Amino acid sequence: MQSRPRAPQPSGSHPARVDLNGSKDQARDLSGREAEPTGPVRGHWLNFARVWLNLAGRSLSRLVGRSRATVARPAAAEIDPLLSFASETQTAQGGLKEAARTVAPKTRFGLGWALLVLAAIAVVASIGMIAVNQLPQIRFPGVAVKDARVSIETRPPAAQVLIDGQLRGTTPIVLLMKPGAHTMVVRSELDERVVPLTVAAGAEVAQYFEMKAPEPVVVAGRMSVVTDPAGAHVSIDGRPVGISPVTAVELPAAQHKVTVTSETGSAERTVTVEAGATTSVVFSLPKVVAPFAGWLAVSAPFDVQIMEGTDVIGSGGASKVMLAAGRHEVLLVNRTLEYQETRKIDITPGKVTSVSVEPPRAMLSANARPWADVWVDGTSVGQTPISNLAVAIGTHQVVFRHPQLGERRESVVVNAKGPNRVAADFSK
Repeated sequence: MQSRPRAPQPSGSHPARVDLNGSKDQARDLSGREAEPTGPVRGHWLNFARVWLNLAGRSLSRLVGRSRATVARPAAAEIDPLLSFASETQTAQGGLKEAARTVAPKTRFGLGWALLVLAAIAVVASIGMIAVNQLPQIRFPGVAVKDARVSIETRPPAAQVLIDGQLRGTTPIVLLMKPGAHTMVVRSELDERVVPLTVAAGAEVAQYFEMKAPEPVVVAGRMSVVTDPAGAHVSIDGRPVGISPVTAVELPAAQHKVTVTSETGSAERTVTVEAGATTSVVFSLPKVVAPFAGWLAVSAPFDVQIMEGTDVIGSGGASKVMLAAGRHEVLLVNRTLEYQETRKIDITPGKVTSVSVEPPRAMLSANARPWADVWVDGTSVGQTPISNLAVAIGTHQVVFRHPQLGERRESVVVNAKGPNRVAADFSK
């Protein structure tokens, strides 16, 4: 049998076979090659990203291999020697070579860029997922908010402390509080203070409060009553206790009204008995019987002595003294307050002549460190420093209040001559 002459083969390998074998080799390289470590892996997220990259590369390699095989197979069938003529084979081979030169590079170039883009997307997605999972665990050193430290003291101690309605303990106490605005309540059996409190991060704040103390237990004291001349009848709170001089009468610690009466006259005083102490009272009565007599009643916001000449004829904030009818000159004295005033009075027989003492005013100065709002006897008078505040002589209660440092209470005696000063130091 005469063999059919073989169609001449173009120089070089068949374009379709070359493309097919090249694609298979490339796919084998991409799918079969194990990733070689390039250095120490920093963090589990980098491992995770590398796994994603390898999987994406292998999938794309398989996809590229299948696509090129599909393109190459029709080309091989078209140049089968049994199905084509020499002229057609040459034309087909020339066309395939041209396709191999033009299409294959473009295909490889496009697939390479697609591979790089998909790999980049996989890496970015992996890093993003890991970052999102790790974000709640990130801690920035040095930016944590520091609580404020608030110390609270009261006198007397053991007062309850409530912060924003929550009981936190009893005084003295040191609390850690979140920065911001709070409402603090300090409460005892007899008193309660509500204070708005604003604290800054890391601040140290001290609060001090003078609370109302329970009344002390009533303890007995003693009183002695002496009259000049002696022999007067003595009554205390309307109850007769004897003939003067009367010594060591036991009485509750409180104010008592003492009345003495004799043939020559009578007198009346309000006397304060102190617990555990003996209070002495001396009355000067007329020495001769007055044909006609009346009474002098003195009312003052503080204790005064009533003197006629060198004799003390009465004392106390409320006194009633019998005097002979006629004109008298009496001296009202309080040495502690440096108060002294002379009054001329006319005594009418059988009647009471009343004298009321209006306390003179003196200047008071108040200051505080660092500063404070000031109340005098419950009335707001301004903010420190305060100078030349006119107040009545006598004892006054002064309250200093600072919004963050608390409250201080002071008792000050204002006298007529001065200077009168009161101060509070919140730094101590």
